[in-house]
Amino acid sequence: MIEINQIADWTKYLGATFEDASPRAVTPTQLDAFLQASGDANAIHRGDEAIIPGNLLLSLVPHFVQRHLSLANTIIGMSVGYDKVRFKNAVKLAEPLFYKAEVVQVRMHHAAAFVTYQVVCESAGQVVMSIEMRDHYAQAKTEI
Repeated sequence: MIEINQIADWTKYLGATFEDASPRAVTPTQLDAFLQASGDANAIHRGDEAIIPGNLLLSLVPHFVQRHLSLANTIIGMSVGYDKVRFKNAVKLAEPLFYKAEVVQVRMHHAAAFVTYQVVCESAGQVVMSIEMRDHYAQAKTEI
């Protein structure tokens, strides 16, 4: 668990890695909700052998990262960018997903930190997606 009580704490987590102890899987309900919200009508994303859309896998990354962060009530964070997004293999509905991440850069700027994570998603022993995600963390003006 990455515990941030003040912005400067980020510097001690450069190189830190984290992953889920158990796999996650996209449920039919999650898939249907995503397809409806995105307007995706591609037939490969439907039925028992549905292939999970890459953008759905990508949308799970912030949630994964947040599960491994403990931020003080006075710190706010937001995702500010994705780079080097690579979809490498298909994932079918209900297949186990393993997300792993490493803090690869911490850039302090005034009273804020820009943190870059290298995130990999694996399924069935294969990398299915990799990305670099950047978050911005700052001191809130008042306690949240």
